[in-house]
Amino acid sequence: MSGLTAEPGALTALRYQWTAGTGPWAGLRQRWASVPGRRYPHTVATSADRMLTLAYGGFPEGLTYVLPHLRAQQASGTGSVSTADAAPVTWRRIRRGVLVPDADLVVVGCSGRRALALPRAHSVVLPFRVHALLDVVSDADTMRRSVSPNERRQFANLRRRHEWTCEAGTRVEDLRFFYERMHLPTMATRHGEESRSTDWTLALRALFRHGVLLFINEAGKRVAGVLCRTEDGGRTLRMRLLGVLDGDETHYRSGAAKAVYYLTIEWAARHGVRRIDFAGGDPFPGTGVFQFKRRFHPTIAHPQDHYRDRRVYVRAVRDTDAIRDFLVATPMLTVDEAGRIAATYFHDATRPARLDVRADCPGLGRSRTVDLDEFLDRLPGGG
Repeated sequence: MSGLTAEPGALTALRYQWTAGTGPWAGLRQRWASVPGRRYPHTVATSADRMLTLAYGGFPEGLTYVLPHLRAQQASGTGSVSTADAAPVTWRRIRRGVLVPDADLVVVGCSGRRALALPRAHSVVLPFRVHALLDVVSDADTMRRSVSPNERRQFANLRRRHEWTCEAGTRVEDLRFFYERMHLPTMATRHGEESRSTDWTLALRALFRHGVLLFINEAGKRVAGVLCRTEDGGRTLRMRLLGVLDGDETHYRSGAAKAVYYLTIEWAARHGVRRIDFAGGDPFPGTGVFQFKRRFHPTIAHPQDHYRDRRVYVRAVRDTDAIRDFLVATPMLTVDEAGRIAATYFHDATRPARLDVRADCPGLGRSRTVDLDEFLDRLPGGG
């Protein structure tokens, strides 16, 4: 953090616009990411029982945002997944199918235009990221009633038991405590080597000085927090960095991490905020984060930054029991050529669709089920 004063403020502002800017900045970043001739990472992941091999090629951000959930699904029931980095590939080689010989399932991170240029058979297209947007009214009681009665009662009981209160941190020392004692440890605990974060300079200059830092106190002790950026004259609050004290899983089990969302909503209702952006998420409704955010009935939408026009192309190469198990166990948010997002569930005669993984949110079109006998028709492998 000693390099804080070495970077001019204007450069920090440019870096923030490059990483999270909307409008023209988003378009510029997308064009840069898709420059012809650019080389992309190519990774092959094989399950421990060697029954399912998955290859990813394309935008490097996919290694952070897309692959972790797919690898976790791939590992379920098999113990672990081994991953090997292959030689980088160009878009031309990806389009010619260079990833196919290495995998049962091919995943490509690319622009929407390029996704449409890939073979349509045996494939679906996902948004690269989705955002959960919650409209806010000034009455906190009305906001609380938007959550199901059972969920409200449970949170109210936990709140009384743990004496949760909300506190705004206004000093740089408060930010440092949050960043060093909450955010970084939480990212390390939750994501390990795949930890993703914002550096200190951006956290201070682009978020803290243009937003609000909220702490959740438990009987007077800070146990969780969130750093938000305010935009549109304070009408929009974007939740950017979260964390619990020392990354301790105890604060997830107690519900303190969930309290961050509830008390942020209450703070927003009292301070004239009209919309909360719960931040980006992966296009898989089966994740715990998606299922928790769904309880607030947010609108699921494409992001406004450079991820807006990015897509994840997923294609099956073989028809095997392992592929069928994987697809049924992995409901996806898919997107059509018009950009409409919907939940997609796979099934066959012996594997029912996982409709228990709910995705009933505003912004999502009618969910659909895909029969694997039709989806995998004429692929090699024998089912």
